Amino acid sequence: MPIRSSYELTRLFLSLSDVSRLDILNQLDERTSVIDICQRFGLLVHEAVRHIRRLEDVGLVSQLPNGDYVISEYGKVLVTFIEGISDVHDLLEYWELHSAAELPMHLKRLPADLSESLLQEGNLLHAAEAEIVREAKRFLWALNYTVDQTGLNASEVKVLLQSTAGTRSPNVRYVDRVSMILLVNELRGLIFFPRVTARERYEPDMSSGFLVSAADATYRLLVELFDFLWSCKSSRAVN
Repeated sequence: MPIRSSYELTRLFLSLSDVSRLDILNQLDERTSVIDICQRFGLLVHEAVRHIRRLEDVGLVSQLPNGDYVISEYGKVLVTFIEGISDVHDLLEYWELHSAAELPMHLKRLPADLSESLLQEGNLLHAAEAEIVREAKRFLWALNYTVDQTGLNASEVKVLLQSTAGTRSPNVRYVDRVSMILLVNELRGLIFFPRVTARERYEPDMSSGFLVSAADATYRLLVELFDFLWSCKSSRAVN
């Protein structure tokens, strides 16, 4: 989706392009005076006022009747997107090498939400894969992951695989152009994004992935991702 450019959007980015203003914005979750800001960040009064004015001009900050300042309702909404950008940036090296392009549009923020769940220890990842399969009781959903169903206890098993010329199973649906690997049960989810090896060419990479507990809000997005791919028109069940 192309970025919509505008003069107001440019002003917003300029207002956020200063470390002091970002620090002040974080401070304004609660009502704060100019003096408090000066003392907290070691600013002169005129410097603090200038930064606050810049944030106020783009609607991120509101002044209260007593003269204190607080983040605006618009600012609270916008901060969640700033946090998402920050989270993605924290994994800059990972996202330079991996692609999230296959995610459906309504789940494009998933990479930011996953930022604190990255595992890069091979032994831990292999153990997590086995545990997700072993502990599944209510359901086990797998995307591009071959499940050994011997001794499997899950009452519902759904498998999505890339289309191949091999034998087709009535218990499997097939998707094209999806290289992500995903395992989900009722307790946790594990997702691996494809490694970018060349333009428009992807390879599976299970050396690093994201492990998310069902208690994490991001888990719901992993469930939604599988459900979307399972039911979307590009998938086709085999009767």
